[in-house]
Amino acid sequence: MTKIKTAVIGTGHLGGFHARVLSVLKNCEFVCVVDVDEERGREIAVKYNVPYVRDFRRVVGEVDAVTIATPTMYHFDVARFFIENKIHVMVEKPITANVDEAEQLIEMANHRNVKLQVGHIERFNRAFTALKENVTTPWMIRANRYAPFTGRSTDIDVVLDLMIHDMDLVFALDGSPVKRITVKGTKVVTEKTDIAFAMVELESGCIAELNVSRVASERERSLKVFDGDVNTYYSADLNNRKLKKMFFRDKQMVSHPLPVEDRDQLEAEIASFLDSIISNRPVEVSGEDGLKALLYTKEVSDMAASGKCFTEF
Repeated sequence: MTKIKTAVIGTGHLGGFHARVLSVLKNCEFVCVVDVDEERGREIAVKYNVPYVRDFRRVVGEVDAVTIATPTMYHFDVARFFIENKIHVMVEKPITANVDEAEQLIEMANHRNVKLQVGHIERFNRAFTALKENVTTPWMIRANRYAPFTGRSTDIDVVLDLMIHDMDLVFALDGSPVKRITVKGTKVVTEKTDIAFAMVELESGCIAELNVSRVASERERSLKVFDGDVNTYYSADLNNRKLKKMFFRDKQMVSHPLPVEDRDQLEAEIASFLDSIISNRPVEVSGEDGLKALLYTKEVSDMAASGKCFTEF
C-alpha cells in the first residue's frame, strides 16, 4: 500500500488527536510532530514514538503532506509555506482568520496543484453522512449546537467557534446561494457573543435555523432536516451518531431508526485527505468549502456583535 509521509503541525488540544490518528492510519507514514512548545511537542512525540521538531520549516523534503492544528491566527502563514513548497495541506477549521487569507491559499493551492482540505470534521460524522445519503430536497434545516462553558476559545465568539460547523453542513446539504440572513446574539460570560441564532434563507427556498450556545447546561449537537414530503423529516443526533426518519402514518408520528456506520470521524477525515493524494481525486472538504463557511459565519459574527439583525445578498 502507498503511504503518505505526514507530520502534524501544532500539538495542542486538537493536534494531539491528529497525532493519534496519524500513528494508526494504514495509508500514513507518521514522520514527526512539530510545535514551538517544546515540552508539549516532546510529550506527544514520545507518546507516538516519532521525532520532535520545533520549526515547521525543517520538515520540507521529509514529508508529502501535513495536518495543521495550530491556533487559527497562524493557519495562513503555516499553510502558505507548505503550499509554496508543494506539500499537501489539511488545515483545521476555520481555514484562516479572514476571507482574504482564505482566497490567497485557495489560489496558491490551485496554481501549484496542491491538495488543500479544510477540517470541517462534522462532514465525516457518520450520522451526517447517512443523513446526506437520504436527503434529496431539503426545505427546512434546524441545527442546535450547545455546550457548557469551558473557558476555551474565548478569543473568538460562539459563532466562529461553534456555528461555523453547522453553516458548513447547511451548504453541504444545499449549495444554492444565500439570499438573506437574520441574526440575534448576546454576551453572557465573555466579552464576545456567547449565545446566537441565525436564520439563513437560500435561493432554493430552503431555510436554515442555526442555534448555538457555549454556556448551556448540557451538550447537544442535533440536526433536523425536513425533506421533500412535508410529512417527513430526518433527525440526526451528532453527539451519539444516531439517525432516524420521522413521518406520519395513520395520523401518528412514526420513528424509524436508520443504519449509521461506526467509525471515528477524525480517522475518516484524515484518511480521506491522504487517500485524495494517493488517488489524485478532489478532497472531500475543499478550500472553497472552507471559504464559504467562513464568509457567512463571519457575516453572522459581525452582525451579532454590532446588533444588526438583517442582511440581504
